[in-house]
Amino acid sequence: MPDADRISDRLISAGLKDPFIRGIAGMAVIAVAASYAISALGSGTKAVITLALCLAFGVVLLILRTLMKYVDSFFVKIVCFVSAGVIMFVFLVFALLLIPAATICWPQPYAQLFSLLNCVGTIESPPFKAIPYSGSGITLNPDNGKYLVLVFYRAARQEDAERVVGALQTAGYRSEAAQSSLDEVIAPSHQPDVTLVKTVTRARPAVDDVARVTKLAIPLKATSVSQLPDDAPLQRGDLQIDLF
Repeated sequence: MPDADRISDRLISAGLKDPFIRGIAGMAVIAVAASYAISALGSGTKAVITLALCLAFGVVLLILRTLMKYVDSFFVKIVCFVSAGVIMFVFLVFALLLIPAATICWPQPYAQLFSLLNCVGTIESPPFKAIPYSGSGITLNPDNGKYLVLVFYRAARQEDAERVVGALQTAGYRSEAAQSSLDEVIAPSHQPDVTLVKTVTRARPAVDDVARVTKLAIPLKATSVSQLPDDAPLQRGDLQIDLF
C-alpha cells in the first residue's frame, strides 16, 4: 500500500476515534437533514443558506478543536472550549426548534423565519401601521392626492410595506396596504426582496415619483425596485406596488 494511502487511512482512523470529530460529523448530517426539511416545507433559498451556515460552523469547530489540542496556553484552550460549546448549543437549539415549528408552527417567529408553507395560514402578523418618513428627499405635494397607491406585500416584508406606505402618505399620495401571497403575480426576477411598481395609463405621469419615493423608503433594498414598462389593467387603485 502506498505511503499516501497509509497516511490517509491513519488520519481517517484518528478522526473517527475522536469524539469531537464524530460530533461534528453528526452535526453535518443533521444540518443536511434540516436543510432538506426546510426546502421541502418552505423556502429552498433559506435551506441553502442554513446548510452553508452549518457547514461554516463545522469548519470553525474544527479550527477550535485543533487549537485546543495543540496550543499550550490554558487561556486559549478555555476560550476555544467555551466558543465550541456555544456553537454546539446554538446549533442544537436551532435543530430541535425546527421540529415543533414544522409540526405545530411554534414558535411563530421561527416558523415565519423559514416561510414554512404549512404555517402560512396560522401565523398571525402584527397589526399593520404605516411608518411616517422622517428623512430628506420627500415633500408633501397636495396634487398627489388624486392618485391611490395600493401596496401588496408578503408577510416577511410587512415592515418594508409600512415604510413604503408611510413615505407615500408623506408625499401626499393616498395609500393603502394589504398582505398577499402574490402567487398570482410573476416576479420580474428571481432575486430576493424584489419590489415591482405598476400603473394604469392615467397615472403614468406619477410612476417615476412613486418609484423614487419607494426607494427612499427602503434604501437598503432600493436596487431591487423596478417598474413594469407597460401599463397594467389594475382593478383597483391608480398604481400598485408588489413587495415579493
